[in-house]
Amino acid sequence: MVPAGRAVLAIALGLTITFTTGHTATFGLVVFGGYAILAGVVLLLAWIGPRAAAEARSAFRAQGVVSLVAGIAALVLPGGGMGYLVLLVSGWAIVCGALELMSGLRFRRRVTAWTDWIAVGALTLVLGVVTLVLPPDISQSYSGDTGVEGLLTSAIIVTGLLGAWGVLTGVLLAISAVSPTLTARAAERERLTTESGS
Repeated sequence: MVPAGRAVLAIALGLTITFTTGHTATFGLVVFGGYAILAGVVLLLAWIGPRAAAEARSAFRAQGVVSLVAGIAALVLPGGGMGYLVLLVSGWAIVCGALELMSGLRFRRRVTAWTDWIAVGALTLVLGVVTLVLPPDISQSYSGDTGVEGLLTSAIIVTGLLGAWGVLTGVLLAISAVSPTLTARAAERERLTTESGS
């Protein structure tokens, strides 16, 4: 259920960014803040209590806490500007990406979702590094073939990267949510076939 919840949130983030114009630093902070708080709550609720799997429990709890803190920090100061957006998104992505990637590597072949953890962790880590190294003062005019003119800024690029990350990660997590169900159904069919044949 955790991958499904995370998938819905990530895809919602990506689609919100994709279908909204005016990607400013304030917009980026608000959508990131809302996503991070909800994702943090999902992670914390999933990895607390006796039903939570022991594998990577502390790493995912840490991701939940980091997400909550980053989300609250984004929403408390939505006018923080481009530097603040870069700091929060890159810091959150590097820490959470590294934690998820390490969980996948540590528990490879011992947990069903290990490949998903590696893929999502690596994507998140890449988002953090690219956001961090992107110059914060990009401001470049452009004009399209049809005469449309605009201004490409760092805020547009960072927010766009966050949206692309949301869609890619959401699709990966959705596949992860469906895969165990399909595997369980296939195993049950095989068991029934074997029992009826003997």
